[in-house]
Amino acid sequence: MAHALNEYLRLAEPHLAPSLVSPTALEHIGHIARLLPPVTASGFECRLGQDEALADFGVRLLATDGSRAVLAGREGTDFSLPDSLRTHPVWERLRHFGARWDEPGTLLHEEIRDVFLEFDVDGAPPQVPIPSFFIEYAREASRRLEAMEESLALLWGEPLAPAVRARVVACVEALPPEARVSAVGAMFSRRFDGVRLCFHGLGPDTLPDYLDRVGWPGERAALEELLAQVAQRVERLTLCLDVGATVLPKVGVECHLAESLHEADSERWALLLQRLVERGLCLPAKRDALLGWLGHSHTRSRPEALPGNLRALSARVGPDALPVFLRRINHLKLVLQPGQPPEAKAYFALLQRWLGYDGRRKRYVFGDLDEVREAVRG
Repeated sequence: MAHALNEYLRLAEPHLAPSLVSPTALEHIGHIARLLPPVTASGFECRLGQDEALADFGVRLLATDGSRAVLAGREGTDFSLPDSLRTHPVWERLRHFGARWDEPGTLLHEEIRDVFLEFDVDGAPPQVPIPSFFIEYAREASRRLEAMEESLALLWGEPLAPAVRARVVACVEALPPEARVSAVGAMFSRRFDGVRLCFHGLGPDTLPDYLDRVGWPGERAALEELLAQVAQRVERLTLCLDVGATVLPKVGVECHLAESLHEADSERWALLLQRLVERGLCLPAKRDALLGWLGHSHTRSRPEALPGNLRALSARVGPDALPVFLRRINHLKLVLQPGQPPEAKAYFALLQRWLGYDGRRKRYVFGDLDEVREAVRG
């Protein structure tokens, strides 16, 4: 029997306040999760300033947890995508991309660290849910334009339109030396013919100037005012820009804290969320629900509650390794678009990791399965 991602979501359910994700919304997300493999990183997207407890759903595909092989359709995996997905034209293109990404020696194999599928969930999902798709570069990637073009051609089934390509190149060339492309999105579910570009390395002082250089048609003063509200509370910003034949006016700015799996950073997230509450961008109930999400859980005392795939892995690794689920906030996003007030969103994650005891070095090891298995076996 193949075990699916919805088994992981059952462990998250007790920690999801209904003010953040309603039972109905979670049920709809569960329908999607039943079609997907049990990945080590998934999560939710919620609007913080609205009473509705709706959530979109995201899934990260990696080489290390076998989900890249599933997307590629590689034989011998423990999970196969259902026929309803594999035969749909969009999912066929996703599989072609996955096969190329999964092939050692290819440009995509070298450049791309992981991919992220984002499912818009507004009501009951269709039989074949169509995600937006983001490629995320490896830290050491050279970020060659050819990797982006090949990826998007596989995903769209055709090359980038010349006008879109020219605008993408202009946006990349306008970056200051300290900034880089971190991710590129193909927005299948939203009928957008351009791409979403995400940039690391721009700060509150350099981000507005960059947008001026690329011809962003939005209101600079509104953006600067919004950034000023959070600048002292965040450690890294990511600019998200939709680019077609022109740069579009909608812009998103992701607000990140230092990356740490070990600490939930409750105090610092509380300070940032409170700033959004004071600005009118976040409801107090959603602030409290997000902070209540933070934590971790394991089922050592109740092994029968573990998803079936993790029970089998635990038996093979041995008693010195424990599967753990972490509940983290990945980032908050501020969104500006013409004719609408600023909006804040939260992206919060469910991460599956392992904790093991390295008897030779007399220390605990925390990480993915391969890291912990090697340490436990000495």
